[in-house]
Amino acid sequence: MQIRSIKVFVYKDDQHYRLSGTSATPGLIPGTDYFRPPAWRQSYSRKVESCLIKITTDNGVTGWGEAQSPLLPETTASIIRHLLGPFLIGQNPLERSRIADDAYHLNNIRGHGTGFMVDAISGIDLALWDIAGKHYGASVCELLGGPFRRRLPAYVSGLRQPTIEEQCSAARRFIDEGFAGIKLFLGYGVAEDIKAIRSVRNAVPEAHLYCDLLWRYNVGDAILVARALEGEGYEWLEAPVAHENLDGYRKLVQSVDIPIASGEALRTPYEFQTWFENGAIEVAQPDVGRTGLSSGVKVASLAEARSIQVAPHVGVCSGIAMAATWQFAAAIPNFSVQENQLEILRRTNRILDQPLVVENGELLVPDAPGLGVAVDENMVLESSSDHFEV
Repeated sequence: MQIRSIKVFVYKDDQHYRLSGTSATPGLIPGTDYFRPPAWRQSYSRKVESCLIKITTDNGVTGWGEAQSPLLPETTASIIRHLLGPFLIGQNPLERSRIADDAYHLNNIRGHGTGFMVDAISGIDLALWDIAGKHYGASVCELLGGPFRRRLPAYVSGLRQPTIEEQCSAARRFIDEGFAGIKLFLGYGVAEDIKAIRSVRNAVPEAHLYCDLLWRYNVGDAILVARALEGEGYEWLEAPVAHENLDGYRKLVQSVDIPIASGEALRTPYEFQTWFENGAIEVAQPDVGRTGLSSGVKVASLAEARSIQVAPHVGVCSGIAMAATWQFAAAIPNFSVQENQLEILRRTNRILDQPLVVENGELLVPDAPGLGVAVDENMVLESSSDHFEV
């Protein structure tokens, strides 16, 4: 079996992520869909953007993958079009781990051992695992040696309502629907954050609660928020200081009792290894749209050897990356809980012939071969600003 063609889609679905409960785009960069909310340092798009990949073999088996690209999916697509796609033609798609390793070494010594280059490799890797599952008649979680579970406990990622009162009401509704917990997006200032931490806890006293500070604070202020979280029984503190501040994460781990979570910005086992060796992560959050499955399971194994739990990250993406994440979560022994982008899931299910299912707050891992989902290419095309074939 050989790879015959690769189709690439610059996916731009008309759905706003609504970080703070509104569809406003403050700080819009002229001539783009990208804006920078005043409460955060990073940019977002007013659309759901990603890079989708369809690989077809000479015997007609197809596999779908996704390289998470919440900004500039054209860049990821260009790497596939001009380098990785031509590299893949004629290769055996079942040699997925070898292909991922070879692809990584094509350009890593030029400083491209992370970022868009690895995102593109990861999207291809997901498609190759999808092909392998269809070839062997098994789901990806079975190929990975699982499943350890077929239903994933999940937390709702972010309360999108504009007021704290509305957020508390939504939190109550989500917990009553059966979700394991809720993660708050904070970083508005220590006093305001502590008020939100306590208000949501009062609304759902029995729930598992998590907090994401979106890299906003210095170590001293992050400790103040951490103490409040500890007092209210939160499960972890995510992304408290700048991602580049490895020493700051280590200091937080040493200074507070609440576990420190991070990992969505990391892509390779090499990067995660550095954080693990420095004692800077207590909950690992790899994103398979950025690591791929071949590297993702290596990250999970490195974490398992240190008794570190894995709570896979899911950000702005389509149902393809979500399905791959659920397969990954089902296959690793040290899985903790799954992030669920509830509003994005409802919309991105539209490109799947059969939707991903949430039942009583749990995520049902698809059991069909490969990633377990069938993609409607016509629907993908409707939401793509560009596409091409290698």
